[in-house]
Amino acid sequence: MKPSRLGTPAEFAARVAAQLAGVPDVPGASELVALVEAAFYASLHDEEARHVTFNIAWQPAAHDCASSIAIATPVLATPKNLAKLAPATQRDATSIAVRREGGDLVAWALLERHAAAWLPLTIRVIASGVLRVDYAGIPRALYARGEIFLLGGAHEVKSPARMLTQTFSEWSSGADPATGIDLRAAVITRMAARALEHGHGGMILIVPAEVSVPIGVRVHYEVGEGSRVLANRYADVTRGVAIEERLERLRGSRARGADGRLSVRDEAQIAFAEAIDLVARLTAIDNALLVDTNLVLRGFGVQVVEGDAPEMVFEHTNPYSDDVHVDDLSTFKGTRHPAGVIFCMRQEREAAAIIASQDGRLSLAIKDARGGVEVLGSYERAFGWR
Repeated sequence: MKPSRLGTPAEFAARVAAQLAGVPDVPGASELVALVEAAFYASLHDEEARHVTFNIAWQPAAHDCASSIAIATPVLATPKNLAKLAPATQRDATSIAVRREGGDLVAWALLERHAAAWLPLTIRVIASGVLRVDYAGIPRALYARGEIFLLGGAHEVKSPARMLTQTFSEWSSGADPATGIDLRAAVITRMAARALEHGHGGMILIVPAEVSVPIGVRVHYEVGEGSRVLANRYADVTRGVAIEERLERLRGSRARGADGRLSVRDEAQIAFAEAIDLVARLTAIDNALLVDTNLVLRGFGVQVVEGDAPEMVFEHTNPYSDDVHVDDLSTFKGTRHPAGVIFCMRQEREAAAIIASQDGRLSLAIKDARGGVEVLGSYERAFGWR
């Protein structure tokens, strides 16, 4: 269950400060409170009739900032000034650099992310009232309109890729022994996160490769030529690579590495990243994308046919806590989540559905080989989704 008490931005900052205690190159507790509050109130501003999204990087000095654009006379890091500077930032690439001058916090530069040798503590304004704190390029904490989520240390977040791997026998038999994850499951979860970044809701349905036709669906756009684009590019990017090195190679298909630098990628990695993006965009079509465990695309615009819902309950697991409770379909608002769960319930074999909400959440529904149905979620802004 979600927390019953909502926290203030200052309380969020205090918890982040406690989590990062002893970590070098981070602002002090009072400075972090001031930065978080300024970012929060700036997120409520409109610029050019749009809510602002931007990044604030704690960068006290100009070293290793050759690609920064310095402001000759720094301005106070107030919500209004941050909102005015926000349009000059660009997703993960550019941040507003902030430091202390005397007793004030000031915005003194626009900093390109890849220019810094070490990625500073960064506060990301994702949406109105939604902040994420990253350190060394890794998400560490999320504030979503009063809800506080932490990642790292004692705060373990359940892995959807591991749960997907355990669901399908083909994947569980080939899972990496260290992580418990089959890389094809990681490809699917990465594709879902990419779909969420596109800013629309959607759904991905997964079935075993041996299942020719899933039960209870209508495929509006069956895929012919090109159905193996994702499978083929996955094969290309992993061919000849030792099993223990494949995960790092797949990560190299990302635009930027964990350290924020642009990595040199070969053609196979670039093509694989482009396939991820292409297939993720198919989830924007009404209804769902259907893919099998071999990463073969079966169709898109796939409708879960209406009918009597199976009289089944399911376990609902909170990814951020130990809470597991029994639920039924009445717990969901809207149609997408019930459709994903009903799809899983109707299948004779293992099945899964990943549901992306327009409000920025991801959930995973699965039916395992024993017939049990479980929902894992929701993940706020894909925080901890991996």
